[in-house]
Amino acid sequence: MTATPVHAQSVDPCTVYTCMAGISGAGASGGPACVPATTYFFSLAVFDPWFDAPATSQLRRTYLMTCPGANVATNAALLNAIIAEWGTVP
Repeated sequence: MTATPVHAQSVDPCTVYTCMAGISGAGASGGPACVPATTYFFSLAVFDPWFDAPATSQLRRTYLMTCPGANVATNAALLNAIIAEWGTVP
């Protein structure tokens, strides 16, 4: 199993969480300021050797959960919605 390389300048997971919430319809889209965050989210992908949707979804969930706010019970539904909508998108 191979994950895409981790970028030297990764994006803050809380920024990614907030921006992904916005494009999932649970907040403001963030506009151009969210481009680096959403680009980073979609760069998290697993290929073994083809795109592995379940592993990619888990990788993205694990990354978002490194944001302390994503682990709050009231945000669990939002985290699940983000992963349900975007977790397996290549």
